[in-house]
Parts: sequence; C-alpha cells; structure tokens
Amino acid sequence: GFELSIPVGEVVGLTERLLENPEVKLAGLGARDSLRLEAGLCLYGSDIDATTTPMEANLVWTIGKRRRAEGGFIGADVILDQLAKKGGTRRRVGLVIEGAPARAHAKVLSAEGEEIGEITSGVPASTSAAPH
Repeated sequence: GFELSIPVGEVVGLTERLLENPEVKLAGLGARDSLRLEAGLCLYGSDIDATTTPMEANLVWTIGKRRRAEGGFIGADVILDQLAKKGGTRRRVGLVIEGAPARAHAKVLSAEGEEIGEITSGVPASTSAAPH
C-alpha cells in the first residue's frame, strides 16, 4: 500500500482518478495499523514517544555506525550507555497471542502474575493467521 501527501485542493480529483482503476481500494487506519505491526514498525504516540530511546524501541538499526562510534548527537550519552549495557529500562517487543487481539494499555503479566509490561498497539493481523 501507499500513503500519499498532496495539496488539499487536489485530494478529491486525485482520489477519483485513482479509484477509476478497479485494482485500487481505499484503506483506513485499521489497515495501516495491521500492516505496520506485522512489519514491526512503531507508531509515534502509541508505541514510542519522546521518552523512548532507540534501544528501548528496538530501533538501534536507525543509528549509523559512525554515530555509534563518535556520539555527538542529542541523547548520545544515554543511548550509547544503553548500547554498551545492551539494554534500557524498557524494551518494545512483538507478541503473537491466541484469541482476540490485545488492546492498548492492557497489562502484560508474567506466569507468576507480576505486571511486566503494557500493550501499546494490537490489531488482528491481515496477512498472517495470528493476531498481533
């Protein structure tokens, strides 16, 4: 799928032209959430926010090798320390569950019943057999 950013005055005309093709279908936020979760992508404001580091968000791959070696960027002291220790105080992970999808803010419990986390996003998966 695609997300398009276009001037407001051109939205209706472009949408009508695109929908002339029978292969084109509109999709909403539910489709976006399902596909982004299957791909392991974050949604700012739900899965990550200004307090989330790349290490906690499982986004270390977004920090270039030079940056990791040299630092010199905003938050480098915290992020490089987390990289050296291989962890922060939180960690974003993907879950596959049985039954209905978990909803945002549902608590995650250990086998002993201890609260160990919170669901940030959850929807039925559209391209796999399991909810995400």
